[in-house]
Amino acid sequence: MILGLGSRRPQPVPDHCGDGRHTIRTARLVLHTPRDHWDVEVGAAAGADSDAQRWFGWTPKSLVTPETAEHLLGIHDGNRAERLRAFPRSVRRELARPVVLPDPGAEQRLLAVDAVTGAVAGMSSLTPDDGGAIGLWLAPACRGRGLGAELAAATARFGHEHLGLESVSAGTETANHRCRGALRAAGFVRCEGPALHTLPDGRVVDPTWYRHEAADTARCAGAPAAAISRG
Repeated sequence: MILGLGSRRPQPVPDHCGDGRHTIRTARLVLHTPRDHWDVEVGAAAGADSDAQRWFGWTPKSLVTPETAEHLLGIHDGNRAERLRAFPRSVRRELARPVVLPDPGAEQRLLAVDAVTGAVAGMSSLTPDDGGAIGLWLAPACRGRGLGAELAAATARFGHEHLGLESVSAGTETANHRCRGALRAAGFVRCEGPALHTLPDGRVVDPTWYRHEAADTARCAGAPAAAISRG
């Protein structure tokens, strides 16, 4: 069982890469491949608030209510089994399902947790088949602390040092100065890209594009054998 229910304890955060799963440590964060659907849902909840959705424009059906997001973000490995009892048994069973690892070129996600408290800090994604495109978001309580740059740099490392990608990319709305500053602080540089970008909810925005490149790349024990390097 991956997720602790009743008296069972959840599986601990992994401390190394292997079997298609990844772990990256930074000064203040631990990033790891989602273990179960609880990890997926709480990661999404970190970016479900209205301030984040001003920039992301996710479809309404993918969002949870502010009350549910607050409850999810208050859970960590130390209290997860106890606080999840607030959900119906059928929901707990669904959250306990292990995550099926994606195909090598599909979107890969990393859940970011506070290295000291174990509380969820945010989530990032990287899609090798989309030019190494990354996405990232922080939980509301973790914004304004410089963690965006830390998360962006770690996700770039994930692409270069774990998946063997020579280049990863990111885009954000030009008016999103906080995200642009985080990308620059993480070593991303401006690059060319489409003049307009359509968000999932249909809004069309003015984007600014960035790229992060590495001369030396590697694939770790968590990378599937079928993964290939893309420039």
